[in-house]
Amino acid sequence: MIVIEPVSADSLAFATVAFGVIALAWSSPSRWFPLGLAIASLAVLATWLRPLDIAALALFVGPPYLAIRKLWGQNEAAVTRTAIVVIVWEVLLFIYLRKYEWVGDVAWLAHPVAIIGLSYMLFRVIHLIVEAPNLGHLPFGPLKYVTYIFAFWTLLSGPIQRYDAFVQGMGTAGRPELDTALAAAHRMVNGLIKAFVIAPIFLRSSDIGALTSAEANWLDFAIVLYSYPIYLYLNFSGYTDMVIAIARLCGVNTLPENFNRPYLARNLPEFWSRWHMSFGTWIRHYVFTPLSKFLLGATPPAAHNTMLAISVVVTFFVVGAWHGTTLSFLIFGLLHAGAIIVGAFYGGILKSVVGRKRRKAFESHPVVRTLSTILCFHFVAGTVLLFPNSVSHLVSTLTQFWG
Repeated sequence: MIVIEPVSADSLAFATVAFGVIALAWSSPSRWFPLGLAIASLAVLATWLRPLDIAALALFVGPPYLAIRKLWGQNEAAVTRTAIVVIVWEVLLFIYLRKYEWVGDVAWLAHPVAIIGLSYMLFRVIHLIVEAPNLGHLPFGPLKYVTYIFAFWTLLSGPIQRYDAFVQGMGTAGRPELDTALAAAHRMVNGLIKAFVIAPIFLRSSDIGALTSAEANWLDFAIVLYSYPIYLYLNFSGYTDMVIAIARLCGVNTLPENFNRPYLARNLPEFWSRWHMSFGTWIRHYVFTPLSKFLLGATPPAAHNTMLAISVVVTFFVVGAWHGTTLSFLIFGLLHAGAIIVGAFYGGILKSVVGRKRRKAFESHPVVRTLSTILCFHFVAGTVLLFPNSVSHLVSTLTQFWG
């Protein structure tokens, strides 16, 4: 029996698919490119799936397609009801398929289904469901749906692209100008080096187990603390560089950027506008903004600060849950929510004491900006240690180190 290994971004198979799609874009009419991209993407996806996974995936993407077809360009009252029903179905099925640890040890979560890229599929599906009534001017059908949801270059780690930008990109597929092609090739090589050559070095040095050694000192602690956030950035931004470059080599220039020097952010709201930017935009547009508008509209002005705080907590609960299935990811999200609320409270007090202009001048002072950036980075660095470590392991290791 021939065993097909799952295609990973650092594999020869992934490179073969990528260059095959680029060759198709350069050699054939643009109208054939979406079909070629869909076939390539389904081929990559198939290497990750077993028959039961395929059945579960069909349940995940099938009903939304039917709903989106019904909602496309419509402006009826039934649109909202249909959208809510399908979104609830998607979220519940997502929780079931992801087997969240914090749901509890329940028998119905004990299933063998594992679908890579499901988190990104969920966000693309919800985007289409919500926006379908406003997208009637754009073409939509099975081929475009499959290509948009499963495109191999954004399936693993984004970026999260809007449908209108996707359609625009498919329309420009072809051979890019020489300068664009050279710049994209350079970016692809840089991304490969960042993600798969340099990043693993920092991953190896980020093992918190090193702090359990009797010889561990503060230098070891600093190495662990700084290595993992550096690894995360190099790995994630390197992958993003690769896929954006591949798309641009195909003449597709509409994949959004995902990083803008995030570790230079002065505070957490700014950090989340610089880190995984397409994710932050999605969360703000589909979670925080509608939730905060609803809560503010349903309560008196005296309760508005509380409602905004609740909106932040719910938003970052979603952020944590989306990133991972363990309790550690939820705590990560709630810590960021708490820090944002504390920061807003501090900013409000500062404004009431010194006034808006003096507060702005104070926060713009180079020393304050530098200290704020250092504080923000160290908060992020400390909280992302929750990604590879359980809370109990993190606490016990740090207690032993500091004991």
